[in-house]
Amino acid sequence: MADRSAIARRPAPALAEASSARQAAAASANAGAGGGLGLPPLDMALRDGPPFCLTDPNGGVLYANAAYCRIGDPLLATGGWPAAPARLDEIRAALAPGRDVTHETSLGLPERPFRAHYGGVFDAAGTLVAVGVTLQEIAGDERLRYRLRSMQTRLDDLTRLVSDWLWETDAALDVTFVSTRITDILGYDPRELTGRPFRSLGEIDTPEDAGSMPILDPKRCVPFRDAAFAMRHRDGTRRLFRVSGLPVFSPESGAFVGFRGTARDITAETDAREQQERVRNQLTQAVESVSEGFALFDADDRLVLCNGRFRAIYPRTPMHQGMPFAELVRGAVESGDIPLPPEEREAWIAARMTMRADPRDHFEIRLGDGRWIQGSDRRMADGATVGVRTDITELKHREAALSAAKEDAEIASRSKSEFLANISHELRTPLNAIIGFTEIMHDEIFGPIGAPKYREYLGDVLDSARHLLDLINDILDIAKAEAGKLQLDEDTVDLRSVMAAATRLVHERAQRAQLLLEIDSPARLPAIRGDERKLKQILLNLLTNAVKFTPAGGRITVAAAASPDGGLLLTVADTGIGIAADDIAIALAPFGQVDGSLQRKYDGTGLGLPLSRAMVELHGGTLDIESTVGAGTTVTIRLPASRVLAT
Repeated sequence: MADRSAIARRPAPALAEASSARQAAAASANAGAGGGLGLPPLDMALRDGPPFCLTDPNGGVLYANAAYCRIGDPLLATGGWPAAPARLDEIRAALAPGRDVTHETSLGLPERPFRAHYGGVFDAAGTLVAVGVTLQEIAGDERLRYRLRSMQTRLDDLTRLVSDWLWETDAALDVTFVSTRITDILGYDPRELTGRPFRSLGEIDTPEDAGSMPILDPKRCVPFRDAAFAMRHRDGTRRLFRVSGLPVFSPESGAFVGFRGTARDITAETDAREQQERVRNQLTQAVESVSEGFALFDADDRLVLCNGRFRAIYPRTPMHQGMPFAELVRGAVESGDIPLPPEEREAWIAARMTMRADPRDHFEIRLGDGRWIQGSDRRMADGATVGVRTDITELKHREAALSAAKEDAEIASRSKSEFLANISHELRTPLNAIIGFTEIMHDEIFGPIGAPKYREYLGDVLDSARHLLDLINDILDIAKAEAGKLQLDEDTVDLRSVMAAATRLVHERAQRAQLLLEIDSPARLPAIRGDERKLKQILLNLLTNAVKFTPAGGRITVAAAASPDGGLLLTVADTGIGIAADDIAIALAPFGQVDGSLQRKYDGTGLGLPLSRAMVELHGGTLDIESTVGAGTTVTIRLPASRVLAT
């Protein structure tokens, strides 16, 4: 075997050149190649033989005889090898000393099939150094068989690649062929279905456009398309197909020989469509069931769907799917569902569309039938818009009623306050005169009164007049407090002095009631900023109540102490009859009486506690009551730290 280096390489002849050029190039290559191998000129040995080519292992042409060159361009496209370049590795791997490779090829010329025979040239080390290729043209019956095999191979490849499965029947409509795709789809081998009547494979329906006549009818022999066909998978699950078929006739006699067709699996498609329909029905039912009007508009602001409540809001406005929102708004205005004067319509529509371009806030619309609607529009990520309309007519009526009631209450409150202020002024003037004249007569300034009993009566008149004046002053103060006109006359206040003054005023009354009245406070208390007269009135009101509602032998304690937050605490505690927890709110209401009967045991107007709380709150503090029936009551006043001055 010749050494690899002994092969003289020459440029491959240009197989696409003209015939004369190819022959000249081949002759030159033949002479060079023959001399390089130390053999007789190859052209002499192979000139009259079949097409022959000698290549290097990569397919580069070293020699080609005239017959090989005459084949021309198809060989140029493959680089000299009759096989496609992708098969080079496969052929090289198959070649070995004493073992050749043969395969059939058309070289791109379907009418001229060849059988290519590859033989290797190896050096002493067994390395492939050249490949000899001999072509033998396939002719006659063998060529026909080759073409049939090629066509069958092509058909098999197509039937494996397409998603549909193919079928054929004979004239009796028995299955004669099923493509192998049926195995992937239904789990059957084609041989299991061959010979069975086609209609036994499943349930087939006649398409609507086929009329009332059944399909697959050998008497009619008409084509059909997309007929519904249900079959069972080998595992028992139901699969759905669309079947199409054509009648086949004999080319010689024209007789009907059967049907040929395809079947497309639409199970997943049908399931998805049914699921989509179920979801759509559920969505429609959900939208119809909501209590508000609901509408969905697409990214182009055209109506996709709306529920009955939305349509009921605009009963005179025509609506249809695909209707632009602008057209719906204009229709609502022109139909009178949204009542507007003609001169205001265009401006209102323009403002509504501006709001629609950037929907954010709620809006309210009064309809033509008097109803009120609250609307909101929300833009979704895909550009669609969801609109919700809520009937707030009842809410509007309640708001109007509340507004009217509030206005009436404010008018009544102002009238009451004005009346109390006026009547208090009118009453205080004659009372002050009565008190003054009574004091003169009681003290006998202008001489003695004849009968001692008159002097006693004058004392009663004086006490009653003073009590009535105090009552009028309380009424005036509570009226001012409710009107927000009660004001503070602020100054530096010594709480110990205030506590002492208040206890002195009720001391005599406490003694008469056989009560122990005491003060409990630290030796030094910080001064506060406040209204001394009102603070004294607060303590006096609380002490008066304590004396009134504490039985003989009881105790009343006035205490003061610093609170943890830096403020001050004032407490008035008694061991009296107490107040039920449910009655505390009544006691704190103006004119509130826990015992409201005409036969109640304790007199009073019910102004002391509410007036005291109003004055405490005017100082920024709070008044709290803790009480137990039969055990006593503790009233706590908390003044804020901002009222406390440096010690």
